[in-house]
Amino acid sequence: MFDRHEYPVNLRWTGDKQGVAESDDRLPELGIAAPPEFGGPQHEWTPEHLLVASVASCFMTTFLAIAGNSRLEIDELEVPAVGELVRDPDRRYSLASIELRPRILVTGGKDRAKAERIAHKADEACLISRSLRSEIVLAPTIDVAAG
Repeated sequence: MFDRHEYPVNLRWTGDKQGVAESDDRLPELGIAAPPEFGGPQHEWTPEHLLVASVASCFMTTFLAIAGNSRLEIDELEVPAVGELVRDPDRRYSLASIELRPRILVTGGKDRAKAERIAHKADEACLISRSLRSEIVLAPTIDVAAG
């Protein structure tokens, strides 16, 4: 393993309240803009969306890693997430909470409890969530596939 790694990102302003995220890691460009509530255009990824997506994707990848190590077979995984933007008493904005609502489908009935435990472990271990001061709320739904 490693003790340190960097994730380079460059954001290039393209005009108005918009820009493009680029990376030396040869990732595809990603258009980013201010949200419409703050004068940005409709239908563009915003920093707020990306933060919520970061928490949800970190949960997903952490869950999958733990599930693999625990030999839990899952049939489906979806992680809807919602971030709540609030205006603090100091009149500045923050994402006060991010709610993750993962839906996990497993085959065996006994795997239901195992999936629930792994979901909570993934929530605690997610490095993105651990890096934020926003409250992360986990509300998983685990279903068992008809076998």
